[in-house]
Parts: sequence; C-alpha cells; structure tokens
Amino acid sequence: MDNNNCTPSLPKCDTAMDTCDWRAQLPSNAREKIVNKIMEILKKNLPYAGPEGIIELRRIASRFEEKNFSGAANLTDYLRKISIKMLTMEAKYQNAAGSSSSSFLPIPGAYNSLPLNPGCHQMTIEGPIKSEAAVNTGDWRTCLPPDTRKKNVNKIKGTLKKHVPNCGKEGNKELKKIATSFEELIFNTAIDQVDYLRKISFKMQTMN
Repeated sequence: MDNNNCTPSLPKCDTAMDTCDWRAQLPSNAREKIVNKIMEILKKNLPYAGPEGIIELRRIASRFEEKNFSGAANLTDYLRKISIKMLTMEAKYQNAAGSSSSSFLPIPGAYNSLPLNPGCHQMTIEGPIKSEAAVNTGDWRTCLPPDTRKKNVNKIKGTLKKHVPNCGKEGNKELKKIATSFEELIFNTAIDQVDYLRKISFKMQTMN
C-alpha cells in the first residue's frame, strides 16, 4: 500500500472521486484501524483459543478488508461496504444470540422516561425489565418527538465516524446515508416505541 501521498484528509477531487488515486489518499493507519475494528467484532462474537485463535481472527479481518479495498470503485464505496458489513455482522450475531430482554444491557436513561406527543398514551415504564409490558394505544411512530429519529441518525453516524477514515465531505454524506438507512430499518421493523429505542441503544453499544 503506497502511503507516500497520504494526508489526514482527502484532497480536492471531483464529486465521484474518480480523478485521484483514492487508495493512496487514505490516512496511513486507516486500514489498520478498520481491520482492528472488524477483529473486535469477531472477538466479541466468535469463539477463539489463545494466540493462534487471535492470529486466525486477524487473518479473517485482513482478508475481508483487503477484498473490499481492492474491489471498491472509490472511497465512498469502500467506506459504505465496510460500514454496512460492520452493522450487518453485529446484527447477525445479535440475532443469533437472541433478542430477549435478559441479554440486553441498556444504556442508562435511554428510555426510562419516554417523551410522547400530545394525544398519545403509554403505560409507565420502570426500566428495561418491564419494557415488554409497555404497549402504545395509538400509532407509536407518530408519537415519537419530531427530532428523535434525526438525533438517532446523528448518533449512529457519529459512531461510524469513529471507526472509518477521515473521509471528507463526500464520505460524510455517505455515512449519513448509511446511518439513515439503518435507522429506517429499525423504525420500520420495531413493534413499538420501546422496542425501537431498545434496538437503537443496543446497536450503539455494539458499535462502540
């Protein structure tokens, strides 16, 4: 990997990032950080034994990163592939482990007190253990405060930015799209407001 021309941020290129060698413009340690992040996800969710197991996990993470690095059309494509893979890996292992409340470690205050719009009614929630009993009597999606979803998208985007290279304006737009798509998936599949907030909170934990 040629890092002779690497800079902390991307040079000015055209919108599609096709007129510059985007691979050479990645920060020198960007790929190593991504490999390490993939490795962390694997270590949390796959059994391994001793130094040999760690070496094997690193090989798996490195092969995956190399495949995406070599096959990506441009920097935003590379970041999109890596980010989506990290999210889907976490979701896959989360689903395999089960989604019962006993395996959920809540973020303190995440939904102990849920603000609702006027006209919406919800049973009192006393922490995550009783969250399954919370049932909205109306359309819970319309009961979410107007800025709740936007805040969640920004939180997901902020977490993604911790684990991918400094990607400039175009890369930031791509991360915003990824975060928005992920939030939209949770929003559409959640059974109620508590389920929505719980899944968002759990995802924020597993991504960090």
